[in-house]
Amino acid sequence: MEKIETQKAVGKILGADVTEVVPGVKKGPLFKKGHIIRKDDIIPLLSIGKHYVWIFSEREGFIHEDDAAIEMMSLIKKENLKLSSPSESKVKLFAEVKGVLIINTKGLNEINRLKNPRVAAKRNFSFIEKDTPVAIGKVMPLEIPVTEMDEIRSIAGEYYPIIDLLSIKNHKIALFPVGNEFIEGRREETMSGRVKQYLEQLGQDIVLEKVLPDDVSQIRENGMDAFEKGSDIIIYMGGMAVDPDDKTVEGIEKMGAEIVMYGVPIWPGTTFLLAYRDGKVILGIPSSAGFMEKGTSFHKIMPIILSNYIISRDTLIKMGEGGFIDARNL
Repeated sequence: MEKIETQKAVGKILGADVTEVVPGVKKGPLFKKGHIIRKDDIIPLLSIGKHYVWIFSEREGFIHEDDAAIEMMSLIKKENLKLSSPSESKVKLFAEVKGVLIINTKGLNEINRLKNPRVAAKRNFSFIEKDTPVAIGKVMPLEIPVTEMDEIRSIAGEYYPIIDLLSIKNHKIALFPVGNEFIEGRREETMSGRVKQYLEQLGQDIVLEKVLPDDVSQIRENGMDAFEKGSDIIIYMGGMAVDPDDKTVEGIEKMGAEIVMYGVPIWPGTTFLLAYRDGKVILGIPSSAGFMEKGTSFHKIMPIILSNYIISRDTLIKMGEGGFIDARNL
């Protein structure tokens, strides 16, 4: 790359995007890399303070910022993510499907420890809609040494994939609202309607719905029966607190399930339970999931489960950072 005076650059090939900033209106390239500078371009360039420009010229042992950014973002991503074209040396990753973003935070940090490359991504375990940008990468100078590109390649290989998007899979789900008040007709059961609608919007099949009493044996037996009939996820709704009548947690324990965590560091919806039994999922969800459309522990964790990502206790513990969602103010 060669720096020359703008007024002497007519007929030369621009070696890097030239950014124009108009406060409150736009920020973007006035001219793109590869543009052949014309006489009419001189005044616009000078008007944004560009008295010098970078002109394309290859240097042995160096890689252009655009080429480096494209290769870097290609190396750190897995499937279901596509690259944008470079603009001002920035390359974005876009979701090709609806899914859950999985970030190898250690690998991401190692990339950003290097002198020149920078990668920023959305929060780990974010639910992502199709065609949404999830990450952006940039190489800071106009060229980087091949040796630094080799470092990027090494880190990407060691921690691959650094950025992944797991698609939402289809599941057969059994829904069990729990409460003596529903069985006795003292209160109308409305919680399951909103939960069912949310799951169906994510492409799930609700294969069984039944209201259960606050009874340990009924909770256990109906859950076991649902698994035998083909459900791979069971969701118990209600009875998740510590009141004397609440029996849902005990009923799940009696199923022989491995309880990953009861009580997650996410608000609203702390009284959430996640368990696995023979590779299948059992959930106990609090009432907040039934009267809020978004922004609860259920809405945070459910897409991750539907992506078939196996959630550990440590994963849930780490959700405390950013876990105060305060859905009422969304």
